[in-house]
This record gives sequence, structure tokens and C-alpha cells, in this order.
Amino acid sequence: MIRHFSIGLLILGALLAGTGLWLDHTSWWDGHSFLVNLVSSLTSLCFGVPTALLILSHLGNAQADARQTRRARGFARAEAHEFQTSLIRIFNVPNTAALASEVRNLLLDLHRLRTLRDTDGAAAAEWLRGFHALLDIAPNPSRTYRQPTSWTALAADRWQWRHVATWHVRVETQWRVLNDEVRPRVTECALPWLSKISAAATEQAIRQLLSGNSRNPWHVQEPNSPQDSVAAMGHFLNDVRVLCATADNLAVRYPPPAPSTAP
Repeated sequence: MIRHFSIGLLILGALLAGTGLWLDHTSWWDGHSFLVNLVSSLTSLCFGVPTALLILSHLGNAQADARQTRRARGFARAEAHEFQTSLIRIFNVPNTAALASEVRNLLLDLHRLRTLRDTDGAAAAEWLRGFHALLDIAPNPSRTYRQPTSWTALAADRWQWRHVATWHVRVETQWRVLNDEVRPRVTECALPWLSKISAAATEQAIRQLLSGNSRNPWHVQEPNSPQDSVAAMGHFLNDVRVLCATADNLAVRYPPPAPSTAP
């Protein structure tokens, strides 16, 4: 509507300007000073109104784009923070950087277990105690509950698995929000996102996390060996490490708002 109106005014202005020049050439305006002023004013109006509308429309679009960008950035910041929160939910760490550090140490110790070929002895029990120190699952189901100190006991711990399964669903769901909802909005607003390599690695980690018995130390299929459980735990920790790196990358691009210091 506004576009058609502006085009009409420009055409009318061009006609008035052309007519005015022709009449000026024929000296018709002599003695018609009122008409000269009237036509000049109308011509200026016909060109001025569309120009003003164009400027206002441009400013309005710029403001709308800025609002859309602010909303997309705020949405990304909130969901990236929620992804971090989901990841550390069952772990005794303050943030994903600390979780990644703990996971790296556990992976190194797990590698030593394989080297020592003591995958189901005292060294394995010690490793599992360290792993459970990292887990933050409470309260215990009963006063008689004991944390697993062998791979067989870990695979049989249904209470612990229920908490881990809930955590898994939450993490996967939050990544879907980031990938399916946040990513298109920030991309549309030309805001930064994960690199293609990082996004592909994250998608693979999400797809593989606790998938199948060979990658889930709480669901290793019988018959199995301690080596199978160690391998499954290694896959689990590696996937968590990749997701922590993704969460930290997103936090750099969309840091959470600083806590208020106002009284």
C-alpha cells in the first residue's frame, strides 16, 4: 500500500515538474504567481513524502533487525547456558570446563588400567571409587546401598542407571533445542555459531552417547568381560568430553549475563 502510494506520488511529481518546465518555457507563469507557488509546493510534496517514507521504512527495518538480533542472541545465551547446566547435572563440578578436566584424568587412569591388565581387580575398584566421587547422585536409595566397585556391580545398579538415563535424555533434548531452534535463528541474524567440524563432532557424540550395549557401561550385554565394560566407559567419557568442549565453545560465543551486583 505505502509502496504503491509512493510510486503514485513520484509519477505525479514528475508530471508536475515536467508541466512546470514546459509552462515556464512558454512564459505562461507570468502573472500567475499563486499557481507557481502552489505547483512548486505540490511538486516538492510529491518528491518529499516518498523520500521521507523511504528513510522511515529503512530506519524501521533496521530497528526491527536489531530487535530480532538481540532476541536471537538472548535466546542463544539462555539455551547455551541450559546446555551447560544439563551436562553437569549429575556431576560434582561447578562448570563444564571442570568436568572436561576431570574426564580427561579419568580417561588417563582408564588407559593405565588397560596397560596394567587389571581391569577387574583392586585398581579397577579404585578407579570406580574415583568415578563415583565425580558423580553427584543423591540421596542414596537406602542405607544399605553401596556404590559399585566392580564393572559387574555397575552394570547391575538400576538405581544409578535411572539417574544417568534421565540425564542423558535432558542433554540430548537440550542439544536438539540448540541445533534445531537456536542455530537457524542465529544463522539468520548472521551471529556466530559452531564450526562445521565442531557441530559434526557434537552431533556424532550425541548420537553415540550411551547408544547400544558396547557404549554404555551400565548396560553391557551378557556375556561380557571387564574389558568390554572398560571400553564402554571409555566411549562414554569421550562423548562427554566432546560435549563439554561444545558447551565451552558456545559459552565463549554467548556468555551468560554477569550476575547483578546491585543491592
